[in-house]
Amino acid sequence: MFLMMLLAVSFTLPVFAQEDLWEELNDKAAQLLQERRYADAIKVCEEAIEVATETFTPDHPCVAISKNLLGTLYWTYGRFSEAEPLFMQALDIYEKGLGPDHPKVATVLQNLADMYLAQDRYAEAEPFYRQAIAIYENAFGPDHPSVVAALNSLGGLFQDQGKNQEALPVFERALRIEEKTLGPDHPDIATALNNLATLNFYLGENDAAESLYIRALEIYENAYGKNHPFVATVLVNMVEFYEKTGKKDEAEIFAERVKQIQSKYQ
Repeated sequence: MFLMMLLAVSFTLPVFAQEDLWEELNDKAAQLLQERRYADAIKVCEEAIEVATETFTPDHPCVAISKNLLGTLYWTYGRFSEAEPLFMQALDIYEKGLGPDHPKVATVLQNLADMYLAQDRYAEAEPFYRQAIAIYENAFGPDHPSVVAALNSLGGLFQDQGKNQEALPVFERALRIEEKTLGPDHPDIATALNNLATLNFYLGENDAAESLYIRALEIYENAYGKNHPFVATVLVNMVEFYEKTGKKDEAEIFAERVKQIQSKYQ
């Protein structure tokens, strides 16, 4: 109904009202994306692009905003062949209008890299992640959350390829930034510690892995209590760790804790 009402008036509005309509459609599409209502979001965003095309010049930033958003929706929905040209068009608009080192350029580069990663197109994704990281660092400084997000994505790319040795320093750098900006006991740190512990385990660094798991567990327990599902995510990894390192007693103790937590949420 929302979309039909907007469509009914879109052909009779003056330019300033068309701009307001575009903004309303774009915001609605972004909201639907957050709600994971992808099919609805795509319909609204497609209309936003139509309004943008009618209202703005082809190289206007608003056109790039909607194309980047629709590209994100398409690739999230698995429509990769339709998403890629939209990202490329948005990238071209931003690079020409804002310059190649603008953070909006980095945002599109990271979206492209994420899409390539989802398709196992690692060789194409890696340089875009690196380029995005460099732009974020130059624009915001080396400790900005955008840098952390791109670093974690790059580390995930290496890990997906089994390049754990290359992933390790990338994840470690992301963790150092988060510890510096969020503090050593923030729950987000526990997530990073849990992932880094698993990576160390895969690399055979068992002492480091155990220490990281224990620290992640303590942070989650202090933040959420001993019976929270986040605690269980660490415990599950610790069970596997102890089983595979021959510490059966520890594995059994943590496995029992996992069962107790899971029983509370069934």
